[in-house]
Amino acid sequence: MAGSQRVRLLARALHEAGADVRVLCLQAGERPPHVENTVVRGTYEGVPFEYATGTTVRHRSFAMRRVIAAWGWAHGAARLVRLRCEGRLDVVYLWFWDPPPSVRESLYLALLKLLGVPVVGELNEQPWRLHATAVNRRLSRLFGLSGYVSISDFLTRWAYDEAGRGGRIVRVIEVPIVVDVNEQPPTPYPVGAPLVVFAGSPVYDETIRFILAAMDHVWRRVPECRLVVTGANPSDPAASWLIAEATRLDADSRVSFPGYLPRPELLRLYGRAHALLIPLFDDMKSKARFPTKIGEYLAAARPIVTTSVGEIPRYFEDQVNAAVCAPGDPALYGAKIVALLNDPGLAASIGRQGRETAAARFHYALYSETLYEGFAASAGKTFLGSVPGPG
Repeated sequence: MAGSQRVRLLARALHEAGADVRVLCLQAGERPPHVENTVVRGTYEGVPFEYATGTTVRHRSFAMRRVIAAWGWAHGAARLVRLRCEGRLDVVYLWFWDPPPSVRESLYLALLKLLGVPVVGELNEQPWRLHATAVNRRLSRLFGLSGYVSISDFLTRWAYDEAGRGGRIVRVIEVPIVVDVNEQPPTPYPVGAPLVVFAGSPVYDETIRFILAAMDHVWRRVPECRLVVTGANPSDPAASWLIAEATRLDADSRVSFPGYLPRPELLRLYGRAHALLIPLFDDMKSKARFPTKIGEYLAAARPIVTTSVGEIPRYFEDQVNAAVCAPGDPALYGAKIVALLNDPGLAASIGRQGRETAAARFHYALYSETLYEGFAASAGKTFLGSVPGPG
């Protein structure tokens, strides 16, 4: 999922800059029977990682899940204390950050403050004060933080405004979506029956409903076009509404739901696609976020079809490195897809330009120095010399 990919690549960027980075997971996230990862500790791309829970898999028993979760948080806290006592912990990059703050999060912040360890938070979704509840609007989550890594200009500006509201000083390190462009070598634009892809899950119900409505317009012009929606397994109860919606549109034979795919298979699917879909909406959530899948789409050298919201106008130009239209209109969005399917030369050109944009703006190694300097400053350390480039 997007959060895991971002953690992986930012950790790798810091590692390649010379920082001693380790990833500590406090929860077991794998859900039987579809278990992808069973490795509790090890090193991945040069970065050590550990599941403090001692397992990666959620237990079937509710009571045991609570026991494992409690052990993960307690063991994780002990690991932080040990690292600090060994002089090996200068700053923590904190990723659990949901509004309002939970008791566990508050205890972790208190522990890190007691240890004298600065904390940097991740800011990549609609910020808490913009949520609906009165409590969220009044609370400031900047308390206890020395900085943020922000994924968008909207969130960067918001963080500075929020700091000013509370009379605080906060450091913001702006890092957009990141991708390893070398992970997926480009291949020639595909021929054959048209295929478009949306990588997501059933929780993106608004997005998938919009895409299905847009595809209804596409199928009138290109009836042989197929749509693949990843992350939605027909056997998953959470996907039942999606199956029913495809059936209602009489499109179930033209829509595939392969579930969560192993990463190599997902990247191959991107390469087989004639267009990759990521509509955004004219709302606060879309203005604040910047979907990581856009970077992965671009690296495949396939044209993305998106809408002019948030960060999109900052990086993309319609018919140059993306197909871009106004938000909220399924017919207009569908027309953009049809135009690409009817002009493979244009689609291939947009895909190539999109990959060049990914290499120039979103390749993770471009942000090694920015991250290293930002974390060093948050830790109160002086940044000396130049950061070695990616090997």
